[in-house]
Amino acid sequence: MRLFKTLVVTLVMLTASIVQAEQPLTNQKIEQWLSSIDSIQKWAESNEALQDDPTQDPNDSFSADMLINQLKAANLYDEAEDIIQENGFDSPEQWADIQMRIIKSMISLEIEKENINADVQAQLDQIKNNPSIPDEQKEMMMNMMQSSMKMMESMSNASPADKAAIKPYIQQIRQKLDSEEM
Repeated sequence: MRLFKTLVVTLVMLTASIVQAEQPLTNQKIEQWLSSIDSIQKWAESNEALQDDPTQDPNDSFSADMLINQLKAANLYDEAEDIIQENGFDSPEQWADIQMRIIKSMISLEIEKENINADVQAQLDQIKNNPSIPDEQKEMMMNMMQSSMKMMESMSNASPADKAAIKPYIQQIRQKLDSEEM
């Protein structure tokens, strides 16, 4: 009987964590992010330790974890937590997660709209079939293009619910992202 209770409790906890992880972005969270991004970005720009870090590996994926690690490495996590909480978020992790979901959703919608994958594949085929490009240079160019495609794929795996949630806010998000040069 004890094993059964343990299994039931474990199953309930697992189900609850899965349900929580799959919650789509809400209007409230999107609007909260929209109203917070200016002050958070202004704070980030005022901290030299967060400006283009030359030691950062360009192959690191752009993620919420990367943003949090950057704050911790600069010893600015506590300060960031204060400003993020002033903007209504529970933690830097929550804010970074919402930011990444919004950015991924935007990228995903742009890729779908522009059919970027087909364009990149066409460029790959053009490089591959161009006899005037030396093989070594061709291989380097192909690797760069394939790396770009992988990065786009990883950034465009937004959930359909998140993409639908941001659609009414696309212009506002685009203005924020364009003005903040993220």
